[in-house]
Amino acid sequence: MKKITNIFSSVTAIFLFIMIIALTVENKAQIVTNGSFEQTPLGPITDTAAKGWLIQVGTLTTAPQFSVTDETAKDGSKSLKVVVNSVGANAWDIQIVADSLHVTPGATYKYSVWAKSDKANSQIYFTVGNYSYSEYAADRASRLTTEWKEYTLEFTVTDNQTVIRAPIHFSITGNVGSTIYVDNMKITKVISLAEAYKPIIVEAESGNVGSDFQVTTDAGNSNLTYVTIKTDAAAAGATNFPAKLDRTISYQVTFPDSGTYNLYARINVGPDTFNDDSFFYGKTFGQKDPTVDTLWNMVNGLAAGGFSNASDVVREIGGAGSNVWKWVCITGNTFNSVGAKFIVPEGGTTFTFHVAGRENGLFIDKFAFGKSIVFYTVDNLDKGVAGVTNVPGGNIYNGPPLAHKQKKFLGSAHSTNQATNFKSYWNKVTPENAGKWGSVEGTRNQMNWGALDAAYNLAKENNFPFHFHVLVWGAQQPSWINALPADEQLKEIREWFVAVAQRYPDIAYLEVVNEPLLNHNPPDGTSGRANYKNALGGNGATGYDWIITAFKMAREIFPAKTKLMLNDYSIINSSSSTAEYLKIIRLLKKENLIDLIGEQGHAFTTTAAVATMKRNLDSLASTGIPIHITELDIDGPTDATQLTQYKRIFPALWEHPGVEGITLWGWRPGLWRNDQKAYLIESNNVERPALIWLREYLDTLNIPVSVKGETELPQDFVLYNNYPNPFNPSTQISYYLPRASSVKLDVFDMLGRHMQTLVDGEQLAGYHDVQFNAGNLSSGVYVYRLQSGTFVSIKKMLLMK
Repeated sequence: MKKITNIFSSVTAIFLFIMIIALTVENKAQIVTNGSFEQTPLGPITDTAAKGWLIQVGTLTTAPQFSVTDETAKDGSKSLKVVVNSVGANAWDIQIVADSLHVTPGATYKYSVWAKSDKANSQIYFTVGNYSYSEYAADRASRLTTEWKEYTLEFTVTDNQTVIRAPIHFSITGNVGSTIYVDNMKITKVISLAEAYKPIIVEAESGNVGSDFQVTTDAGNSNLTYVTIKTDAAAAGATNFPAKLDRTISYQVTFPDSGTYNLYARINVGPDTFNDDSFFYGKTFGQKDPTVDTLWNMVNGLAAGGFSNASDVVREIGGAGSNVWKWVCITGNTFNSVGAKFIVPEGGTTFTFHVAGRENGLFIDKFAFGKSIVFYTVDNLDKGVAGVTNVPGGNIYNGPPLAHKQKKFLGSAHSTNQATNFKSYWNKVTPENAGKWGSVEGTRNQMNWGALDAAYNLAKENNFPFHFHVLVWGAQQPSWINALPADEQLKEIREWFVAVAQRYPDIAYLEVVNEPLLNHNPPDGTSGRANYKNALGGNGATGYDWIITAFKMAREIFPAKTKLMLNDYSIINSSSSTAEYLKIIRLLKKENLIDLIGEQGHAFTTTAAVATMKRNLDSLASTGIPIHITELDIDGPTDATQLTQYKRIFPALWEHPGVEGITLWGWRPGLWRNDQKAYLIESNNVERPALIWLREYLDTLNIPVSVKGETELPQDFVLYNNYPNPFNPSTQISYYLPRASSVKLDVFDMLGRHMQTLVDGEQLAGYHDVQFNAGNLSSGVYVYRLQSGTFVSIKKMLLMK
């Protein structure tokens, strides 16, 4: 049964809940300047010497002594020391005043101060009010102790004042001869959760914009003004850091509350997509030198991410694509490098924030800072309204993987975009781009294993098969290899194989060569492809010597348990492509170099008729080598269209006896065919109808496919009808053993002549499948016989060539 946890039922309800009960949160950014006296030098002070404070003394017999000391402190290293020698007629004849406190009329504030005395029962008065001596609150009952103690007030600015003061009175008779210490005064605004959870919006053009930026108002929307850098990073010498001040923008950002914040950006990636999708930002608040690369984070890869629908939660990477205005959560994801969240500490509200241009096709409308505990939709960020602390959206499926009842695996490509909740749905892992040579070793001898490690570790931690994609390919290869001579290219290819084998010793399925067919993507140097085909032997006598060399090298370097795969696209939709593909497969099989056949199964392949795809799968299966559908994606411009196509295509592939399993080429927004909506789940975790159907289909499909119709395990030996039948030239024979047994499975012609023994030996209890290849036999009726002890069963099959 599926396990689903409903973690959020109504976004609206949460908003109403927040607004109705009016919960509050304390703002830790104080409005008192120098509340801990840390900015005042040690020693005696006068009424003008303490920054942020005024000292006032009336007519006294002996003046008090005010000084800043390091004898004791509640926080930091300093405190105010007051020695009372005599008192006047009023408590305020000796006072220190926190001055020029900027407030909002009608707002509520929390007042806090720490004090102690060298004598118990000393007393001081804490007050807060306006400059007309009207008090908002006061504490005249305070008694000091010899230990630090906190004294608090809460007050509301009940008039129209925007600047107030907070005096502390010492002229009280019992204080004569006492030494009193005061420290760490804070006055903080008390705000509602709704206010604390609002994003802080920063319009991109509102800062100090460097001259290398262009500020533009959108022609179709006069309310939309954005910035873009005029020159590309390469031309400006700013590939890894901003390089000069003119390529930066600085902002002064005021925060209503302390805490940890994520950075968001509203952007539009231009027509050059991945050449238009990067910028820099300062790693922390404060001024940043544009020539020091360690001060800056580079954000790259924005073309594939982001959210544009009003209800989308801007949380993960997303998949809104290019040429659309979208919000991206910068610090909540990995875009080239991991960006730490921003910390707003106690003691300040306004900070300098820096960004800088990199690629000149990126348009930036605004930035936003939002509490890291809060989730924001596109609509929240567009309107600057509060988010919620529960994840908005659909139910979260907690597993088990969809194919857990099946003998076959159902996996997915793994990437940052596709990683969320991966293990709940899929039970095989294939890195999407992370395993391509160009991704790992884009710069010679500098290896980037991070994303590949993440995919491998996920597989290992969950006992899923790991499929490495890919060793040899014409596309997405390191550009530096093209300039090397052939002998050096071959050396580098071997080093690449060895590095992968050493780092990932438990690869289940190894894609040795991808897309080898002519005019697909062999590494032949044409159409921008890598040019190392000749280094591997070129066409040679077989026409495919370079592939044989690559497989021989892989068989030599990788463990015997690792299965070697050939992979290509648009095979099963074309009889001619299937025939050419089979030539390569048979060359490899002849030398025992291939263990698996890969057919990518992309959407442009599966438009073919089901009968065509089955016929070509039969041809591939005739080799006796298992088939993997490696990169399946089924487009979904509408839910109904995708559901219809899944029902047409998926069973035809899944139920074919030659297919060992299927890997989707992504399932969440941000996948390869994002514009065609090939994803199965929305960014807010709402499952599309095709995904719901897929779970139900796999839950109810009996195991194995060849025994469809059974609801319970058999109690005795069973020999099933072969599939397909009729067949040409390969078919699958299935049987069930109720216990470990000695088994013999033979094929005979209708005259009783023995054709082939398929099984002869001990086998464990359970279901078993055997491929029978009749490629060397003539058309006609044949029989197959299963014998185990006294059990004998015989069935017929028809070979039609």
